[in-house]
Amino acid sequence: MKATGKGFNCIAVDMGAGSIRVMLGSLGEGVISLKEIHRIDNEIQVEEGRDTWNMEKIVGEIRFGISKAIEASENAPESIGVDAWGVDYVLLDAHGELVETPVAYRDKRTEGMQEKWLSMMSDSETFTRTGINFYVFNTLFQLLSTKGSKALQRSTKILFVPCYISYLLSGKALNELTIASTSQMLDVNGDQWDHEILDKLGLEEGKLGKVIEPGTLLGQVVLPEARDIRMESVAVCGHDTACVVAALPVENPSYAYISAGTWCIVGVESVRPLISEKARQLGITNERGYGNSYRSLKNIVGLWLLQGLKKSLSADISYAQMEEMVNEEVDIQQVIDPDDPLFYNPARMKDAFDDYYEKTGQTQPHRFSDYLRSAYDSLCFSFRFHIEQLEELSGNNIEVLHLVGGGSQSDYLCQRVATICGREVISGPVEGATMGNIVIQGIALGKISNLKEGRALVKQSCRVKNYAPGSVTASLEERYKKYLTIKT
Repeated sequence: MKATGKGFNCIAVDMGAGSIRVMLGSLGEGVISLKEIHRIDNEIQVEEGRDTWNMEKIVGEIRFGISKAIEASENAPESIGVDAWGVDYVLLDAHGELVETPVAYRDKRTEGMQEKWLSMMSDSETFTRTGINFYVFNTLFQLLSTKGSKALQRSTKILFVPCYISYLLSGKALNELTIASTSQMLDVNGDQWDHEILDKLGLEEGKLGKVIEPGTLLGQVVLPEARDIRMESVAVCGHDTACVVAALPVENPSYAYISAGTWCIVGVESVRPLISEKARQLGITNERGYGNSYRSLKNIVGLWLLQGLKKSLSADISYAQMEEMVNEEVDIQQVIDPDDPLFYNPARMKDAFDDYYEKTGQTQPHRFSDYLRSAYDSLCFSFRFHIEQLEELSGNNIEVLHLVGGGSQSDYLCQRVATICGREVISGPVEGATMGNIVIQGIALGKISNLKEGRALVKQSCRVKNYAPGSVTASLEERYKKYLTIKT
């Protein structure tokens, strides 16, 4: 099917924990084009001993970006959508104002909260009820840490970060399904909050309110920056990864996806969640997606390993040069498990590798390139392992891997994934979250017929490249077996 798409312009606000961008999207001549209008660095601020988000600055910069986007657009934008990182929220008072500066997911207030929760509800029951696995930063644990606080008592509404921005745009205080599902408080089936979980948190359901489907029209933008333009606020997939998956240029339905960034996400899209005991033990989590879908996935410490090793080198070296150092096949022995806590936030990444080698009885490499090769290959081993597990849990064969995000720009990584995982890799788009944001706006406004057409448009609009699996040496296969041994 050739995607046609009716022409329109829109604004996509893509909020990341490291940067926030306002993008101008245009649909015309069967392709989607993007233009970055405004970008700001986003970083956690310490306020009164807590890790927080400077929401006043964030909102001001987004409004400035919207104004610039309207000026830059040849034809007036018809809509706007917002996506962001998961789990974090704001508290609003009866006047719709912030009760306090929003606290960031990395704040230490959640320490010990998972153990406290287990005294109230078992991990198996919590997982079965919500489909969400246990991460210390989950909204469930954030709210448990503030149970009975004055801030919660003063609040009348709890909105997730992208929903708060949509509230400022439209005046509608509603939480969207995909971002709400990251909380570990939403019923795994349907769009209702889990009443027993809310009761144990001492939360009134009215504070969280009704959960709306992605693609819901919220009404005309009420910000003065919109001037006299009639611009519709669209509740796109509030969670950025859900937007990424919506933009996958899928043709073969037997696929999994890898979102390769500082964190890597390996997942499958399905019509039902994977909530077996084995899925829970493997760390599989089930977030919601566009069109009543589930995204069953595993979060893995990702290119953070390479970023840390690069920093450890204390030399001016590019990632391209790092890949040249490992491009030639050289036999090494060392492997790591990226899920090991040593790699989460070490003071010096090379030391974390050395500590891991020591505790697993491995010798230390003599060359820096071998540390890099160990990191790249171990990441690919982790991808292979979790893809095989997802294949077994879902009962579906996985033939194709869609690799998206910043890592999709690396020919070396894409080819290495294809070879080690033994499956075809399709790379791109790099701008997956923004593309998905725009596609969902287009569907909501009737400019794109459905998700299938939207994905076809993405494929026509982006650099998409195919990688066939290469030959796997006996040494590489032995190292994968070693990875399986140290992981268990």
